Amino acid sequence: MAKAKPAPDSTLPTIKTLAAHTGYSIGTISKALRGSPVVTDATREEILAAARELGYQANARGMALRTGKTYQAAVLMPITSAAGYEWDGVEYTQILSGISQVLDGSDYQLSVYGYRSFDDACTVARRIAEQRLADGMIFSGVLANDPRIAMLVEAGFPFVSLGRCRQSLAYAHVDVDNEWAAYAATARLIAGGHRRIALINAQPRLSYALDRIDGFSRAFEEAGLQPSLDLVNGGDLTARFGRDTTLSLFKQPSPPTALVCVNEATTLGVLSALGSLGLRVGENVDVIAYDDINVSAYFSPPITTLYQPIEVLGRRLGEFLLLRMVDEGAAKLAEVFRPELIGRQPDNLGGRIGHT
Repeated sequence: MAKAKPAPDSTLPTIKTLAAHTGYSIGTISKALRGSPVVTDATREEILAAARELGYQANARGMALRTGKTYQAAVLMPITSAAGYEWDGVEYTQILSGISQVLDGSDYQLSVYGYRSFDDACTVARRIAEQRLADGMIFSGVLANDPRIAMLVEAGFPFVSLGRCRQSLAYAHVDVDNEWAAYAATARLIAGGHRRIALINAQPRLSYALDRIDGFSRAFEEAGLQPSLDLVNGGDLTARFGRDTTLSLFKQPSPPTALVCVNEATTLGVLSALGSLGLRVGENVDVIAYDDINVSAYFSPPITTLYQPIEVLGRRLGEFLLLRMVDEGAAKLAEVFRPELIGRQPDNLGGRIGHT
C-alpha cells in the first residue's frame, strides 16, 4: 500500500495569507514586497510589518523562476593588496550602509564585487551585465570618459553611478557638485587675501578631479587673477600623498599660503606636514577640507570644511537602483548634492607673520 504524502504545512504564511490579514490585494502585496515605487511608503510599511508579524518569507528561488530576475543588486567596490596602503574602504562602508538601509525589507540582496584596477572593474561590470548575475548595478570611480557607462547604456542594463562622466549619455547617477565645492573653497581663500593656493586633488583621469580643477580655476578667473595651476597635485587620496605633496610644495621658491584638500585622508597628511614644518593652521597657513564621514570635526585645530554625508549618497543610490530595476527611466534619476560649507577658520591673511 502506497504511503500517503504528508499534508502541506498550513502554518507557513503565503502571499494569500498576507492579503487576507491586511485586506490588500495579492497584486499590491506582491508589489510592496518587491519594493515597487507604485506602492506608497505607508502601505509598504504596513505590509512589511504584517509579514514580519506572521513570519512570512518570500521564496526567492520561486520568485526568480516566475519573473526571470535574480533579485541581486550588485555593487562594485575597489580593493587593494598593496602593502601599507592607508585609509582604504572607510567611505565604501558608509556607501554600503546607505544602500543596505534602502534594500532592507525588499526582495533584493546586496552582492559586492571587488576589483583591483579599472580594467578589472570594466571586466566585472561586463560579466555581470552579460551573464545577468544581478538585476542592477552600482559603481563609483567614474572617469571622464568611462567605458562602463557607455557599455551599460548600450546594453540597456539598469545601473546607477556615484559620479558623472563627461560623455553625452542619459543614465541614472548620484553625485556631489565638485566644481562648486572647489570654487567655493578657493573663492573664500581668495577673498581672505590668498593668491598662492594649492589644490590637493584626486588623479586627473577621474571626472570629479577635473570638475574640481574647473571650480578652482573659475574662482581665480572671476577674481581677475591667474589660477595657481602649478600648485595643483593629483594622487591616490591617502594621508601619505597629502603629507608628501605638502612637503614638496613648501620647498618651492613661492610656496602656497593656503591649501584646498580633496578628502579627509589627504587633509590629515597636509596637517602632519605643516606641523613638521612648524606651520600652524590659522596662523601661518590656511586649509579647507572636504569631508564625507564627519572626521574633520575632530581635527586639531578645527578647519573650515565642505561637508556632505556619504551615507546620504548611499541611500539615494539604493533608491535610484530600485527604481531602475522596475524600469523607471534613467533620465529622471539624477541628483547632484551641494555640500555644506562649515566655516571654522577665518581663512584671512590679516597681516600674519610669514605672509606678504
